[in-house]
Amino acid sequence: APKWDSGPDAEWVSSPVARLRYTKRTGTWSLYWRDGNLEFHQYDLPPSPRVQYLLDEIDADPDAVFWG
Repeated sequence: APKWDSGPDAEWVSSPVARLRYTKRTGTWSLYWRDGNLEFHQYDLPPSPRVQYLLDEIDADPDAVFWG
């Protein structure tokens, strides 16, 4: 994450924007997004056996829920 202040003593800020959950029984990954209250909600995308599919969705962020 970017620094909030560019001074020499500035600290990096980290904030999760997504959560991926693996379900062993089905062998699939589910994607969750975080709201303004810091709670996670299941993203409107079916679970997938391919984690890269979900990572690509986070990167693309077509609904602007991950990167704003």
